[in-house]
Amino acid sequence: MRSWIVSIIAAPLTLTALVAHAAPLPQAVSDMLRAAADEPDTLDAVVRAAKKANPDSVAEIDAEVKALKARAAADKAAEVANQGFFEGWSLKGELGGSISTGNTESEALAAALSAEKRTPIWVHDFDMSVDFKRENEETTKDRYFGAYSIQRNITPRFYGVGVLWGERDRFAGYNYRFSESLGVGYRLFDGPGLKLRVEGGPAARQSEYLVTGYDLTYATRLAEYLSWQITQRLEFSQSLVTYLETKNSTVIGDASVTTKLQKRLSARASYEVRHEASPPVGRKNTDTTTRLTLVFTY
Repeated sequence: MRSWIVSIIAAPLTLTALVAHAAPLPQAVSDMLRAAADEPDTLDAVVRAAKKANPDSVAEIDAEVKALKARAAADKAAEVANQGFFEGWSLKGELGGSISTGNTESEALAAALSAEKRTPIWVHDFDMSVDFKRENEETTKDRYFGAYSIQRNITPRFYGVGVLWGERDRFAGYNYRFSESLGVGYRLFDGPGLKLRVEGGPAARQSEYLVTGYDLTYATRLAEYLSWQITQRLEFSQSLVTYLETKNSTVIGDASVTTKLQKRLSARASYEVRHEASPPVGRKNTDTTTRLTLVFTY
């Protein structure tokens, strides 16, 4: 009985002590957090410094940061909802060198451009790359690639997807190859540090080979995309795209490590493997390309 009475009397005193111990967030710290809210890296550094300088206000700092991020997300959603198709794209450009083995063994320049636009309902992705080399006034590598993907979110994880794919590589035995695919996708992981999604659906492929000419085939497209933010400055990405068909299945795998050097400048090392189950006569099944590039973000 006596212990209950002591507990009842002590509870308000303990609560009062905890409230007194929690210091209000200084206005200067709040102003710094608001000023850094648009730059994630800067905000993280400011938060660490603020918590170290104000150990009694850790909970208040976390609450302020949470509110700032929620407000920024709401403002971003409202902004993209009113944008036109050509507005709100984020761009990345790559420029560097490459070493190729297989049908082409040479060193070459590599260039790439990617664009992405995200809205609450739609996700647009555009990728284009060029690998070109001339040696002794003779072209030794001449490959062009472009792809456009549009995703329509059905649930936070489940989505429909359409993909347009085009490429040209005379050294692999074809003037051009196009494909169109419709399917569904699922985001297995969709956190800030780890993203993994898979896609699948039917596809049509139109190819013009150097020897046999035009060919129309139907395939099943399967794809997997992984992005892992190892640290604030280091990211690992990997993709695997497969076109399964009776005549000539294609598998394209790519892995890259990207290191942030400055705010808009990164360095990237990537390795790509392209495998053709039944390539044209005289061509090898597998080509590999290693690239070292600088990445510019806009």
